[in-house]
Amino acid sequence: MHLIHLTLFSLFFIYIDGKRRCLTNCTVTGLIGQPLHIPDRCDQYTKASDCQVDIQFHYYDRRYTVIFSTAFVEYYYRSLYITITNILSYTAMFACGNSDNCATDFARKKVVDLSNRTINARNVINQLRPLLSEHRQSPLRCYDNEECTGICKIRVKTDKNQLDQRKCAAINQPQVHVFDGGDLPILDIECNRTKCNSFETADQVKQILYQNNLTDINGRINRGQKNSVSILLLLFFINFFIQLI
Repeated sequence: MHLIHLTLFSLFFIYIDGKRRCLTNCTVTGLIGQPLHIPDRCDQYTKASDCQVDIQFHYYDRRYTVIFSTAFVEYYYRSLYITITNILSYTAMFACGNSDNCATDFARKKVVDLSNRTINARNVINQLRPLLSEHRQSPLRCYDNEECTGICKIRVKTDKNQLDQRKCAAINQPQVHVFDGGDLPILDIECNRTKCNSFETADQVKQILYQNNLTDINGRINRGQKNSVSILLLLFFINFFIQLI
């Protein structure tokens, strides 16, 4: 029994020592083209399993926001959000545990990378607008002649170019959302044109995003990365701490 307790406490201290020093409770804003500068007021650090950062680039307004915090597992997700009301945002959500302040290092490099990309938000929105919206007096009909009181929607799994959803949705404005990372890379399109939630519309949206350096020809922002932390290991430590209480 003594040996078991010694082993468990050894694992506990290994776990604690394995935590990383992470910047937290810090939000930084800047203009696109300017490097990330972390102000002196951002001086809160904590130990955590993983450091986290959310980077939001607002290309239409030419500004960015970086938010530092902590996480329990590693991940790397990217998304695009575009509306016809002059919004084009790119978000990178990243959590890492390979070194102290790894999220800070990632953020500095990512801000430079995203600033160097040539993206004309006005052109992208102007090209998407006629595909997503039209002026009409009659009720909206979606694919398969469904009459819709909201807006037409299509969701495509971009790793397989496979239909996932096609329906009438309760959304207020036409928009495009691309999510890449994990196990479900998707392209969401909401539109208020007659029968606009079709594969033809999805292919045209993909072509516009590709021509404007936002995605590849298949609508993928990146190849996607799975969580690199074992869920079984995480459950083990949760159960271990419960037993200590």
